[in-house]
Amino acid sequence: MIKLGIDNGNYNTKSSEGMLYASGFTVSDREFLTPELQLFYEGSYYAIGERRLRFQQDKTMEQDTFILTLPAIAEAMKRVGVTDTDIMLGVGLPIDSYGTQKDAFRRYFLQNVSFEFEGTAYRCRISDCKVFAQGHAALCRYYPRLQEYRSITLVDIGGYTVDVLTVHNFKLERASCVSLRLGTIILYSRIEDALQKSGILLSDALITDAIRGKIQHTDRKKIEETVEYEVSAYCKELLNALRERGLDLRLPTVFAGGGAELLESRLRGNEINIAAMLNRFANADGYKLLLG
Repeated sequence: MIKLGIDNGNYNTKSSEGMLYASGFTVSDREFLTPELQLFYEGSYYAIGERRLRFQQDKTMEQDTFILTLPAIAEAMKRVGVTDTDIMLGVGLPIDSYGTQKDAFRRYFLQNVSFEFEGTAYRCRISDCKVFAQGHAALCRYYPRLQEYRSITLVDIGGYTVDVLTVHNFKLERASCVSLRLGTIILYSRIEDALQKSGILLSDALITDAIRGKIQHTDRKKIEETVEYEVSAYCKELLNALRERGLDLRLPTVFAGGGAELLESRLRGNEINIAAMLNRFANADGYKLLLG
């Protein structure tokens, strides 16, 4: 049996084995030009990582999230050299939907499935699935590194939500748990809209490069100015929202998620007591760890 943690993010899908791809796909009734990230499932071909899908409040209502999980399962099977096996999945939900959706999300994944990925046929039985709270799972893996802190606030910046919680002596303060609809998809949309007004069309990948200062465009100066303005405004809005929730960011704060990784340099300059900065795989790693 393979134990696998998968973070089914609205922006990216991440696995505990280090696989990452955009949470989207293009579907066709025939093969695509190249086999990379090509999935064949139930009579259709999927180019994984293409065209991010719309936000889904309840992911069990569509097959999309299950389809996006299959490449990570295939990669985990490939790593151990098997094409037929049992899988135990660890997955997660935002704090605000965990209590109401966890049972349905678990049942959603309990399937026997056959598919092809990058030309190889796979068959697996997802015999068990455990659902954890996003953010809390990310923090669990790093407890040994954070033992000196009596109280820690975690801010997990994802694509659609920012999950926030506080632990005191490594016990969760349940009243502190909240999900804010302030994920980085908002930032990307604002940058995209602002640039389109100047006739500049950038994909999400190129906007990511621009935020990181890697711009290969003739109108570099305009892009730099727009990105800096929107990133600064977003960070200010996010930090104000956290403070309005009664959080004192001068106490030890841990940031996690792809958004935190992307905006690390901006977050460090805002009088925040950053105890740790966890990478975008922290949740997926935590899910696998909590499987036992």
